[in-house]
Amino acid sequence: MNTEPYVVAVWREDDGSWSAAARDVDGAFTAGDSLAEIERNAKESIAAALDLPHSAEATMTITLDVSVDHGGPIDNLVTTARTTRAAAAKAAQATETAVAELRNRGISTRDVGRLVGITPGRVSQIDKNAAA
Repeated sequence: MNTEPYVVAVWREDDGSWSAAARDVDGAFTAGDSLAEIERNAKESIAAALDLPHSAEATMTITLDVSVDHGGPIDNLVTTARTTRAAAAKAAQATETAVAELRNRGISTRDVGRLVGITPGRVSQIDKNAAA
C-alpha cells in the first residue's frame, strides 16, 4: 500500500460544485458539494481505481491541491495565507524554544521578552505552559 499521500487536484465548477482527479491514479475522478465531501469521495475513488479493499480508505492519506480560480489571484492569495500560517506556527515554536533556553540560562523574564520580541507577560505564559 502507498504510504505517501495521494495528491488530488481539485477545482471549482461554474455551478459551485467541486470536481477532483487523483494525480497518478488512472480513473480516479470524483465530484462533491464541499471539500470534505471531495476528500471522502476521492479516497473511495482511489481505492476503487486501484482495486484496494474498502478498509484501505480509513488509513489513506490524501493531499488536496485546490484551485478556486485556475491559478489566478485568489489561488495566489490562498497560497500566501497558507504559507504565512505555516511560518507563524514555526515562529511560535521557535519562540517557545528560545524562551525556554534563555530562561534556563537564568536570563530575566523582561530581558527574554526584549530579546525575543514579546511581552514579559507572554514569556511568563510560555514558562507556565512549559512547566505544566
